[in-house]
Amino acid sequence: MFRNTRSRTLLAAAAVVATLLSACSFGSADGTAEVTGTDDDCIITEDELAAGKIDFEFTNEADDISELYVLRANGDVVSEVENVTTGTSRTLTVDLVEGDYSVQCKPGQTGDGFSTPFEVTGEGGTAQAAPGRTITFESVDFTYEDLDLSDVAAGETIRFEMTNTGSQAHEFEVLDPNGEAIGEVASIEPGETGGATVTFETGGTYGFQCILIDPVSGKEHTMLGMSGEFDVAG
Repeated sequence: MFRNTRSRTLLAAAAVVATLLSACSFGSADGTAEVTGTDDDCIITEDELAAGKIDFEFTNEADDISELYVLRANGDVVSEVENVTTGTSRTLTVDLVEGDYSVQCKPGQTGDGFSTPFEVTGEGGTAQAAPGRTITFESVDFTYEDLDLSDVAAGETIRFEMTNTGSQAHEFEVLDPNGEAIGEVASIEPGETGGATVTFETGGTYGFQCILIDPVSGKEHTMLGMSGEFDVAG
């Protein structure tokens, strides 16, 4: 069952808490890379890393709040850490298999930000499950059109492909029943298409949202209609 909501304040707050917890390092990583975000760059200390769990130690040296993404070669988001204030550091732990990736820093948490590529080599890491099907939809104005989430079941891996037919950038973030982000179509500009592959581990009530800021009203897109909930059958 799919339900639109006008406000997801509590769920968004829970997502921030969950992100803080999931981004902490507990010494279980196989490797470490330092990433520094500035006003015009995203600098990573290593351009080649061993496959496995990697701690990305992100320091924000930009003049504004920032976020860090780890992206696959096709632009899909592997994971992210948001709301990193100026002069502070956060740790993002990601499990990566061999392949080409990039880190992306977004000062101000808007726009495309700045990206730097890196390579992962070796036989470690856990590969992402292959999607069993694809859900395609559009973002336009402050709605997600043709987004059918009526029959999602626990254990499924689904690829989401969003085409932006609106007049400003949009994203599509999926939140688990605890409010933790588990997948995201990163911000895409009008006319572009982006994707994300998400595995639904358990049943329950999940959420989705776009937390970009409307430049006209100054409000998050969630407050303008781009949020909702859906049930995943157990």
